[in-house]
Amino acid sequence: MKNFKYVLVFCSIIILGACSSDEGVNEAQESSLVIGTYDLTEVYLSAAQDPNEDGVSSVNMLDELSCLTGLLTVSADGTWDMDLIELNITSITGDLYDIRCGRAINHTGKWTILSNVLNLNNSEFSTMIFNSSTLTESINDDLPGILNRKFLKQ
Repeated sequence: MKNFKYVLVFCSIIILGACSSDEGVNEAQESSLVIGTYDLTEVYLSAAQDPNEDGVSSVNMLDELSCLTGLLTVSADGTWDMDLIELNITSITGDLYDIRCGRAINHTGKWTILSNVLNLNNSEFSTMIFNSSTLTESINDDLPGILNRKFLKQ
């Protein structure tokens, strides 16, 4: 009977130890996976537009404007840097919009990630969802506006 109690206590310790939190490990794994350089690959609008006037409309403005570029670097030291060409959208009349590349801007800051949500800790950007090698920022502006931006890891 005495041995049974020891076995029961020993099993309880092993079970409780197996249930301990490994949250810190997951956060470290997420952090190491998100570190890298990302190219802007999509800037989606809520309705197809044809700013380059080639007769083919698209919801992805990178298909329409070759001047639209972006580069995001997420560094291991907890900082980030983004060079981005702004997208200027001006309503003309009805469903017509003047859409063109704006000025080049640079943003920097510190980042955090939790449960695949990258926070750049900057009011200019929404949080981004990290999925494998893609970062997606949902903006959800009404037209004329941007629905989302996607960055692909190099």
